[in-house]
Amino acid sequence: MSTHGRLTTVAAVASVLSVLPLFELTVTRDWILSAAIAVAFVAGTGYVLRKLNVPGALVPVAQLAVLVLWLGVLVASDVALLGFIPTTEWATRLIDVFNEGVDVTNTYVAPVPVPRGITLMLVGGAGLVALLVDAVAVWLRRVPLAGFPLAACYAVTASVLVTGLEWYWFIPPAAGFLALLVSEGRTRVAGWGRSASPSAAHSGVPETDSLARNGRRVGAVALAVAVAVPGLAPVLTEGLLGPGRGAGGGGGQTIRTDNPIVDLQRNLQRRENVEVLRYRSSADEPSHIRIVTLDVFDGDEWKTSDRPVPDSVDSGLPWPQGLQDAEYPVVDYDIRITQNLSSSWLPLPYPTQSIEIDGDWRYHAETLDVVTNSGNVQARRYTARSLALAPTVEALRAAGEPSSDVESSLELPEELPQMVTELADEVTAGATDDFSRAAALQDWFRGPTGGFVYDIESQPGHSSTALEDFLTERRGYCEQFAATMAIMARYLGIPSRVAVGFTPGDYQGEATWLVRAHDMHAWPELYFEGLGWVRFEPTPASRSGAAPDWTVVPNTGGSNAPAPDPSQPSAQPSMQAPQVPREDDTAGGVTAPGDEPPSQWPLVMLGVLALAALVSTPSLYARFGRERRWRQAGHDAALTAEAAWEDLRETVRDAGLSWDPAATPRAVGRSVAASASLGPEDRVLLDHLVGAIERARYARQSQPVESLRADTAAVRRTISRSASAGRRVGAFLVPSRLRDAAAAANQAVLDAFDWMDTAGERARASALSLARRRS
Repeated sequence: MSTHGRLTTVAAVASVLSVLPLFELTVTRDWILSAAIAVAFVAGTGYVLRKLNVPGALVPVAQLAVLVLWLGVLVASDVALLGFIPTTEWATRLIDVFNEGVDVTNTYVAPVPVPRGITLMLVGGAGLVALLVDAVAVWLRRVPLAGFPLAACYAVTASVLVTGLEWYWFIPPAAGFLALLVSEGRTRVAGWGRSASPSAAHSGVPETDSLARNGRRVGAVALAVAVAVPGLAPVLTEGLLGPGRGAGGGGGQTIRTDNPIVDLQRNLQRRENVEVLRYRSSADEPSHIRIVTLDVFDGDEWKTSDRPVPDSVDSGLPWPQGLQDAEYPVVDYDIRITQNLSSSWLPLPYPTQSIEIDGDWRYHAETLDVVTNSGNVQARRYTARSLALAPTVEALRAAGEPSSDVESSLELPEELPQMVTELADEVTAGATDDFSRAAALQDWFRGPTGGFVYDIESQPGHSSTALEDFLTERRGYCEQFAATMAIMARYLGIPSRVAVGFTPGDYQGEATWLVRAHDMHAWPELYFEGLGWVRFEPTPASRSGAAPDWTVVPNTGGSNAPAPDPSQPSAQPSMQAPQVPREDDTAGGVTAPGDEPPSQWPLVMLGVLALAALVSTPSLYARFGRERRWRQAGHDAALTAEAAWEDLRETVRDAGLSWDPAATPRAVGRSVAASASLGPEDRVLLDHLVGAIERARYARQSQPVESLRADTAAVRRTISRSASAGRRVGAFLVPSRLRDAAAAANQAVLDAFDWMDTAGERARASALSLARRRS
């Protein structure tokens, strides 16, 4: 292959490698094949046009045109002539699909599904990276500058993933960049003529012998350090629910919310079950805390509708939609949000009627969701007054036809999976009213009849395909249970929506409940005329506890409603008396309201001690090394003299004085005495040490020297005091013994690289020798 072809190929491979970190942003990875084809088209177009001597400035234009054509084949072939010839409708399709991708990125947090809009962005991005790398490395021959486009995908992924990007994703783009540098270097060397090195004679690839080896060493070490340091260093990650539109802050445990249902699984699987909020109820009763209501299902996801929110909560919230005007008990809540929750949506019990909170917060009348465009709920405290609703089974049965105000809550895609509709009809067969149908659905999901299993490891999502998978495997978590029951309810003519928030949490005493990250939950709300939006609970009891008591119907024999789930308690959690706190209710350092917070001084002292240990470690390493040297010397005269001389050498180097390893001991002694300005007594001790090392090295038989270690220690103290304060601090932090150990380790690494560099030649020589012996 020609040098131009080799550089083009390596640039294309490096471009594909640089795209791999984007795997962390997507649910599926099958888009990589289309991205690799896009890179191949870009690289191939550049190679052919440059072979045809097309002006260099026109090549990127042609490459861009080929890339756009390939994108059209992927998403608009049905409206193009012959599948790829552009038309006006073809261009419009590309723009529309791109806008679909933008909508997905604004709605989801990583990892995102990969509909055609996201595919367009991923494949187009890979092609643009390949175009830039090809232009910079192959056309302009500025290979070091190609590192910028090669790092683009890694940088984007690292900035989007609030939970942090694993260290090993740095390896593919870095390896591609190093390969590109090596290829470009060989291309340059090839212009000097044929190399006479043995490896070049066998391989035909130009080498620069020691220069090439050193280059590979530097590249390998740099890549290893770049990978190892981020992998070993402690990092702060942020986000449970992914990046939202709320403000930042809060450190590594911050939960951010925008459309939280897409990140329920990540939240529930998170290792750290951090505290999210506390609330106190005037009724001594727990309550589900709702964040946001998803009232639109478009076939792929549940999401919020386009909502005008012109009215502030300062004047109170409107009467709940569909609830008849009557007297209901009122419950006051005092809610405290921790630093761990960052959201533009305000967590509230339903249906809240008034709120006292600082800032500009506005409500959506139909859902009573409260949101802000300029603030954040993080670390806020506010009060809310809510109605205590407890509908009866009889009232739910007697509810009339839904009003026209909730017609939008019956909307479904034109085509639902046949399995969904058939199962909905089958489960509710014989039910004669909406409540009986809703209760039958709930009992089917929760009870033994349906055979569903709660599994947080199941595949996330609630699109039509995900619904079929969920209903086939009968395994999922609250997202799928809530979304599927709501869709089935709409199919059966019952207005429905999905609420996302938190279960009541753990009782802490004094009418206070603690809600943690693992308490996040989703549930369906079904509409009944005169009773408004009523919470149902299809998620099995292993996760959600008892179902609301107004949804559990006793089987009286003549009723067509389902029998209660025998595995469930008959009482709804919000109607239970406060439970005795468990021993682990304050796990993770959480303190109940009114208790004194734990003192921070132990942590401060622990940090100070850890810092002191870290700083003193090099000096202790040097001290232990000297002790070990003397112990190994024992009573051997020669070894004790060498130990004394090594102590002197390390001390002289730590003091910043010169030490000539090639000089005789006597010459070294004179140099040290002069540079350290030793007095008469110290010179005598130094002469004693010089004499001992001379006899140990040059005499036929060395005799033990009395007080050698004490004399050495005295000389070392004098030399150390002759150094400046800065030099003494440096010797304490990085003693010469540590520097020698680092140099030895570096030499070992270089020796290993030398062994690897000659491994091919040794193997070839061994093979040739074996062949000669056999012949």
